Amino acid sequence: INLADAGRLGEGEDLNDAILDFFIRLGQHLIPKGGDSDTPVSYLGSIFWKQLRSAYANSGEEGWKNVQNWAKRKAGGLFKPAYGAFAVPINEDLKDDDGKDAGNHWWLALVLNPPGGAKKEPTAVMCLDSMQRRTKKYDEPLKSEAAGHMHRYTLEVTEVEQAGYLLIISFDARGDGSFGRLQRPEKSKLMVDGYACVDPSLGLKINMPGNDDVPGRFQGTLTFALDGRCRSSIFELLYGEQGYAPIRIEFDPFQLTKLQKDVSRFLGGYMAKEWEMNGTNKGLRFEKQSTRALVADVHQQENLNDCGVYVLENTLRALRLKKEFLMRMAEASSTILGSYPWPTQQDITARKLKLKGIVARLFAAAAEKGTTDVEKLIKEDPGLREEVLHSLTEHRDSEVDKFAKDLHKELAARTLDKEKEEAELKRREEIVEARRAEERARREEEARKAEEARLELKRSGPPRKPAEKKRRGSSSESASRSRSRSKGRKKKEKRPPTPSESDDSRRPTKGARKKTGGGGKRGKDPSSP
Repeated sequence: INLADAGRLGEGEDLNDAILDFFIRLGQHLIPKGGDSDTPVSYLGSIFWKQLRSAYANSGEEGWKNVQNWAKRKAGGLFKPAYGAFAVPINEDLKDDDGKDAGNHWWLALVLNPPGGAKKEPTAVMCLDSMQRRTKKYDEPLKSEAAGHMHRYTLEVTEVEQAGYLLIISFDARGDGSFGRLQRPEKSKLMVDGYACVDPSLGLKINMPGNDDVPGRFQGTLTFALDGRCRSSIFELLYGEQGYAPIRIEFDPFQLTKLQKDVSRFLGGYMAKEWEMNGTNKGLRFEKQSTRALVADVHQQENLNDCGVYVLENTLRALRLKKEFLMRMAEASSTILGSYPWPTQQDITARKLKLKGIVARLFAAAAEKGTTDVEKLIKEDPGLREEVLHSLTEHRDSEVDKFAKDLHKELAARTLDKEKEEAELKRREEIVEARRAEERARREEEARKAEEARLELKRSGPPRKPAEKKRRGSSSESASRSRSRSKGRKKKEKRPPTPSESDDSRRPTKGARKKTGGGGKRGKDPSSP
């Protein structure tokens, strides 16, 4: 680093990429007992994310070609057995409400257990953001009114926004003038975690204080500065000087932003491609979907300049942890992660002063020894080495140990719950399988009986008709024959009368032939005289 970089450690200055890279590399070299070869956190540089997203890459797999040699060249491989995490600083471009540039903001994406996606183990991208943002809009405004004023002096809260340590409340206060001027908004208080935030910044769109019998209206925003250690999502607004009923403001827990989701997706894709090309066991497939993203409830910065120092501090603290501990953190819930000793604003201020002092000490040593090689300087001067190490660390072993115990308890309880769930799931599966087996047995029995019936039919032929049906058939045939004979008789009865029945029949018809019996002459009638 040069003097211009060193100047970034001054009050009100933002850290740049050179300062971040310098101190993180120094920490990797000094903090682990085994030096660089024993560091539990891999680091590919502060511009890694920017380079990964370059050339219009739409995914981590596509962006891999932009950084394909970085892991091997800068970290000796991303999936070295010594690594339990992978630190990626993110430099976010901020926009205001009108979409215009509003500066940059550093936050850290810490990838826990990088090879877990290939080994079917938990893998997580933990977003450590010292200026988290969340907004809540109210379709039905939160309302209050001044006591004893019969709804004539009212207050409405339409939107609440939190950006790091700042809480911004959009409000609309009105009065009809029957009780004089409106109370001043800047006299309001915000109650949180047992303490009061006072003296808010006021931004007004409508500034009409009113007067006796003159209506008044204040519409705008109240911006309260919170203590960076505030972890609450519940606030209480006391508007004005006195008299207004308190308004309870409650946020949902911090959620992943769009960029944080993109970072998780890209890093998952990058690790999948890196494993495919340079993994320790290419036969295993890296499941990038197994990489979950989570937001840790960290302390918030109390100014607009220290975001880079928070990234540095969180990385330095990760370097003090064991690889196994970092890998197990991938399984931790957001609740237990909130109990980790994350750096406060006071810690950041103290670290910044230490870094500023050690940079001055290194420049003096470089001038004295005639070299700018820091590694050589600290190797030749053990006292200087101890000073540099002290500037990068602090004694927080007891706090980390407590967190480790809490994490162990949570994971043990989760394992027990998981075992119970698996046992219950197994019991249900056994019940379902028993029902399926019973149904299969029933169907097989029905099929067996049907097959036996078919074979029996094949052996004995088709079944004979019952006797009753046969008799019915005979009766029907007899009845049919009787009806036929009856019809025949009726036809015979309808024949023309015989010669003995009609005299006219003996008269020969004209042109008719004479009937002769036996071909001889007709005999004499015995009845004639």
